[in-house]
Amino acid sequence: MTPHPRFTYACRLPAILLVTFCGIRTLSAKEVLVIATNDDYPPFILKDQKHSFLPDLFKQIGDQMGVTFEFRYLPWQRCAQAVQNHEAWGAIPYTRNEERDKIYDFSDPIYFSDAKFFAYDPKGEAPQISYQNLSDLDGWTIGGIQGYYYVPMFTDAGLDVDYVHSEEQNIKRLQLGRIDITPLPSPIGWYLINKLFPPDVAKNFYTLEKPLLSEASLHVMASKNYPDNANLLVRFNAALAKIKNNGTFAELINRHGLVLSF
Repeated sequence: MTPHPRFTYACRLPAILLVTFCGIRTLSAKEVLVIATNDDYPPFILKDQKHSFLPDLFKQIGDQMGVTFEFRYLPWQRCAQAVQNHEAWGAIPYTRNEERDKIYDFSDPIYFSDAKFFAYDPKGEAPQISYQNLSDLDGWTIGGIQGYYYVPMFTDAGLDVDYVHSEEQNIKRLQLGRIDITPLPSPIGWYLINKLFPPDVAKNFYTLEKPLLSEASLHVMASKNYPDNANLLVRFNAALAKIKNNGTFAELINRHGLVLSF
């Protein structure tokens, strides 16, 4: 017996709606890319603030790329491991060096930052720590972060470096006299000092005249063999360039009260 046309249409309608709904879900669903970083990287990523500079910036980049960036907050050394294991597409913000270039691909520069050696004198009389070559700092105890770009530099120079897990730890140890100097990007160093100490203590911190890095570029660091990585980097770089050119990047910098070269 041939089914009545109305019955056939009624049976097919739910299936049509289901296929249509699934199609809309597929079209509207954005690709998710995991970004590994540390949640203790002020003023670029603030622990107590959901939306800080780098997450806000990557939201704008993701909108341009048609992807969603999911941030995972890990210790710095675990960030690199997450990229190697493909638990994350990329880690931010990372500088390039010869050792890393062998293992990872890098995006175009997101922004530029210096790195200076911070020191502390309780009397407010800055001792004359100076150097021309890193080896000149032999005899001073340096506070560092394990896994940072400068680890091979300090190792090659034969320096005495005591490594911990965060910049905040090093600033506190500096004030307590447990280390003599520690390298930090200027915005991060002064942000932490003014956050952790009252003005009468903060004024006794200073930086060495010669920077460790004058202007280092910061990038997304991605695994060379992450699926479709070359294409992802092309798309990321294009989106980043568009945001820099249309004024969005500068607007975000101003909104978060930063001073950055990009």
